[in-house]
Amino acid sequence: MKFRLIVLILTILIYSCAETNHKIVKVSINENISIADTIDNVEIEKIITPYRNKIKSLEQVIGFSEASYSIRDSELESTLGNLIADILYQECNYEFKKINSREIDFALFNYGGIRSTLNEGEITQHNLFTIMPWKNVATVVKIDGQKVIDLIDYIDSENLAHPSSKLNIKFFEDKTSEVYINGKKFNKEKDYYVLTSNFLQEGGDKMTFFSNPIELHSLELNLREVLISYIKNKKTIVSRLDNRIERIQ
Repeated sequence: MKFRLIVLILTILIYSCAETNHKIVKVSINENISIADTIDNVEIEKIITPYRNKIKSLEQVIGFSEASYSIRDSELESTLGNLIADILYQECNYEFKKINSREIDFALFNYGGIRSTLNEGEITQHNLFTIMPWKNVATVVKIDGQKVIDLIDYIDSENLAHPSSKLNIKFFEDKTSEVYINGKKFNKEKDYYVLTSNFLQEGGDKMTFFSNPIELHSLELNLREVLISYIKNKKTIVSRLDNRIERIQ
């Protein structure tokens, strides 16, 4: 039965792709054609059902946003970037402490990883798939002070709102900077635990300072799923700009 079904589908595809000359033979006006939500053929229905159910689950409302948040509403930070980075830091730091008894110092992700805006109102899982379409995994690296300096120089030269949490930087005109990590002044002699994604840890988006870390920990958590779970529990979310990274003119 399955073989005959596959042959039938392939035959239809082949003939539908063939070059034919079509002409209109009949035009019906004001005729409604109903399209059912199910298919009579049992075998095709078995194939389609899991995908249909997945799409329906993505349409379920999981929370509410008090305002619209974008990755593009400021220069070196953004409301959406702040929201995402803060949620991921909070949730992943909890998991990291369970396995390592240490806290993550700060988090950094990439501007290009945020692909859409979160609009005011109801939030669905589909919204999160649109905002973060990648299957990136939460990754913690331990890097030395020099690599943190390289990271700061990268943020300065890129001049983009890369999402960050627990990282406060003021860039001045003379190229010096004032840096605080998790409320404490940056010490170049120290090592720091940084939350990022597996993609960036592997050097994606030119973030080479995450390569060859002192320690590497995969939390085996899909970043998008962490956000979805948080919003389901929180219900209503809010974000704001707080000058965590800014350029002083």
